[in-house]
Parts: sequence; C-alpha cells; structure tokens
Amino acid sequence: MTNLNEAINNLSDDDVKVRKEAVESLVGTTDEEAIEPLIKATTDDNAQVRFKAAEILGSMGDVAVDKLIEEFKNAEGKNKRFLAFALKETEDEKVIPYFVEACEDEDFGVRKVAVRSLGELQAENELATIEKCLEDEDWGVRLAAIQALGDIATDDAIDLIKKARKAEDDKDFKKSCNKAIKKAQKRQKAKASGESVVKLIPMSTLKEMEKTNVQKAIKEYERYVETKQKKDAPYKRLCILYRKANDRDNEIRVIETAIEVFDGTKKVDYFKKRLEKLK
Repeated sequence: MTNLNEAINNLSDDDVKVRKEAVESLVGTTDEEAIEPLIKATTDDNAQVRFKAAEILGSMGDVAVDKLIEEFKNAEGKNKRFLAFALKETEDEKVIPYFVEACEDEDFGVRKVAVRSLGELQAENELATIEKCLEDEDWGVRLAAIQALGDIATDDAIDLIKKARKAEDDKDFKKSCNKAIKKAQKRQKAKASGESVVKLIPMSTLKEMEKTNVQKAIKEYERYVETKQKKDAPYKRLCILYRKANDRDNEIRVIETAIEVFDGTKKVDYFKKRLEKLK
C-alpha cells in the first residue's frame, strides 16, 4: 500500500500511469499535507488526474476549504474550473461569495460551474446574480443558470425560469426550462409536506462508490441519516464503515438515529443489538 509521502511524490511523476495510481491512493485522505500537492494536481495534463484530485479535495471539506478559496481567488482560465468543482463539493456556504464573483469570470467553464453551484448551495439571496447569467453569451452558462433556479425552487426562481423560457427561441432550451420548473414545483410540494428535498444517490451506486471513494460514500450515506429516511441499508452501511474506521462516536450516533427512525418495527432490533455490543 502506497504511503502518503510516496503518493504525494508520485503526483509529480513523468509517467501518467504513476500519477493516476498516486491520486487514486489518496482517496479518502484528510491529511493537510496532501492539500497543496492535490491542488497542483488539478492542473495536471491528464483530465482523469485533475478530476480525481478535485473530487478528493472537495471530500476533505473543512480541512481544505480555506486553502481552496485562496487558490481559487488567484487562479485563471481552465485551471480555475477544477478548483471550482472542488469548492462546490465542500458544500460549505462560505464559498458562495466567491462563486458570485466567479459568475463574471472570463472563462465560460468557470462561470458555468459557479452559477450551477449557487443553485446546489441553495443561495436564495443570489437570484440577481443567477439572473444575469441567463443573458450570458455561452449557452451552457445560461442552461446552468436555469438548473440553478430549479434547485432553489422559490416562486421568484420559477418566475425567472418562465421569463427566460419566453425570451428564448431554442426548443432544447425551452425543454430544459420546462424540466427545471417541474423539478422546482416538485421540491416546493415536498418542502410544504415536510418531506426531504435532499438529492439522494441510489444505494446500488453508493455501494460501488465505497470501492473507489469511501469518504464520498460516507458523505452520501449521511444524507439518508440526516433526513431520517425509512431505508435501513444506509444506516447499516454507515455503522460498518465507521466501525472499520474505529469511529465509535459516529457509529453510536447513527445507531441511535436508526433506533429513533425504526422504533416500533422489526428493523430496530438490529440496531439495538449493535448498540448493546458497543456499551
């Protein structure tokens, strides 16, 4: 198994195969020593290395977000795109002002990621910024703005989508507007009835993700727990993953949440027995 220092050194190797193996071996790391080498890897000649490095940085969350912000502010052109993706993946609200500024970046790819991120981060106070992107010269940026408004799903956001649909002649764009409106209305109904509006990745996908990025898988499983979903599988997988990581506190937290959610059903027995063994 490649150790941290070896992996970091190999990120600069001339052989792309070695660099790919190095970045893959860093999946799941939270070590601050890996942050700067991974940031440098987001400018690698190989797209696979760039994307994976950005994904790992995003999964590191609070550990990496401040350094990512500093690098993002100083980056330019295509190099800034993967940093934008990494920032989005941190899901930290403190990145919102930097995405607002990036909506006017010279690079269309950066603008596209920035405005899409404002939607995913539920930046309801930034509708004016998103609206400006509806007039962007790049079709992809305009489409990303529509998707962002669909994510935010307020009445004002829906009105902006309808306004853009009316002003646009392109049939595909109009279809995207219709799709975004339906998504927004669905989110509004779910919110009004107290249901979760969090996007959940299917369990089959998450089980595969465990093999390649266990940290990301844990993050996605936690969405099921956070919204108290009635499926027991995510809770069970999290218990197992936290046990492997010797993270007793998080395992107990997940078990206690599961006991609350499945109280009165047969499913609760599994979690009660697991909790008894931990005490």
